[in-house]
Amino acid sequence: MTGVSTDWTRRAALWVGALTLGLAAGTAAAHPLAATPPEQEREDDHWRPAELESWAIEPPPPLAADSEYPLAAAFDPACSCNYSVNGITSYQHVVVHTMQGSYSGTKSWFKNPDAQVSCHYIMRSVDGEVTQMVLDKDKAWHVGSSNATSIGIEHEGYIDDPAKWYTWETYVSSARLARWLTTRHDIPVDRDHILGHVELPNQSHTDPGAGWNWDMYMGLVQDVVPQGQIQVAVVDRSKLCTITATVSTYLQRTAESTDLLTAPELCPIAAGTQVTYLHASAPIGARRRLLMEAGQGPCAGVNGLDAEAFVDPTHFTAMCAPGAMAAVGATVSLDGGPGLAVDANGFVNLPPVGPGSHALDVAGPGLYEPAADMVDLAVYPGVRVAIAVDPVAVEPPDPTGGGETGGGETGGGETGGAGETGAGEVGGEVGETGLPDPTEAPTSGPGSGEPTTADGSSGEAEAGGDEAGPPVLSGAALPEGYGQYDEDGCACRSGAGGREGWLAALLALLGLGRRRRR
Repeated sequence: MTGVSTDWTRRAALWVGALTLGLAAGTAAAHPLAATPPEQEREDDHWRPAELESWAIEPPPPLAADSEYPLAAAFDPACSCNYSVNGITSYQHVVVHTMQGSYSGTKSWFKNPDAQVSCHYIMRSVDGEVTQMVLDKDKAWHVGSSNATSIGIEHEGYIDDPAKWYTWETYVSSARLARWLTTRHDIPVDRDHILGHVELPNQSHTDPGAGWNWDMYMGLVQDVVPQGQIQVAVVDRSKLCTITATVSTYLQRTAESTDLLTAPELCPIAAGTQVTYLHASAPIGARRRLLMEAGQGPCAGVNGLDAEAFVDPTHFTAMCAPGAMAAVGATVSLDGGPGLAVDANGFVNLPPVGPGSHALDVAGPGLYEPAADMVDLAVYPGVRVAIAVDPVAVEPPDPTGGGETGGGETGGGETGGAGETGAGEVGGEVGETGLPDPTEAPTSGPGSGEPTTADGSSGEAEAGGDEAGPPVLSGAALPEGYGQYDEDGCACRSGAGGREGWLAALLALLGLGRRRRR
């Protein structure tokens, strides 16, 4: 922190006292303070020897050991004389520090036996690189009386120049680390448990200072998707939200103030411009992040700002509630597994899965057309995707009132087992005239000339549930070749006649025979 005295007198007194004790015991100790932890809890006063802040000295290479945090560049342990092994009693806080110095200088200092201070993690400003220096179970000496319950993160830079040192990369990287720590150690994600050094009791330091953007930082922490998770928002494409700029404004790459961004990180849009999006994040500071369909909108082709961008919501008309866009009734399956239903807001958290490429399939039979997407999941953090689905097209009603004729309900029953639009099937396959094909005339069963029901079985025609009257042929006239011009009359027989028709024909033949015998 700023304004901290080097306190050489205190340091000299400690050395002299320790040396006296060592001589009295008849032993020579190279660093007496390394033998036992200090009686009083130490606090990182952010003092560094000037030679370590030359910005040219590189610390020794890290040991070949794995970091606990998956995104850390290395585990490069502090001197064992600068922390207490197994000293953490409970996990209550994640503490934000500012180094008041450089990344490399701080790393070297924590490895120096003279330091008598340490922190669990340190972070580089320019790119957010993280090095772990103390295991989470061990008590680093960084916040005095709160050491045993706190995990510390030291950020490179100086509190009196936040615009230079508190970069977007620092905020994003620190937010991911803080969220990983809160998840791993069951620490609530709120400002009562994620604190600055200055906010803990019995502290004399002011870091990270007034220039640390707590609103944006906490928004980023809460926005992180936990490790191994894929969060999906499924939206109805016919209900996508369109907002209109009320002033000239920007789509921007980060959630920072626009005066901190460069031209390639901004896409200017005029008042009245419309932006359509698939998903909007919760507030991240004074901004919200939009996920959009790439290649569309006013910033199409502008440095990726057509697919993902931050906006100032006060510069636009009101955004839509997630439920108003949700594809309710859709399900999402992961890698061919069972479909999981989205909630009322269209969201679903898929089961934890390992890193790599994963297939997402969206279904909604009768509601939405199928959709699919591939996502690449890193070791950490998880990923959030938005997928738009097209609603199933609904056939417009027939303005003529048509539809199935002969097959609908007429007088409470089916008529003649009619099929789809046009003449029903009457005694065989339907030709253009609605009559049986004369070249295929079966002698019995379906198509034999006997009436059929809707299920194709042979039987008497029904009309309104009553017994049918005399059969009526469909079609205006018989086609050519049926003998209607022969002298003896029709050369065909209507197979639709009932018992009365056969009886009449038999009586007529008997009468003709009698006349001939006479």
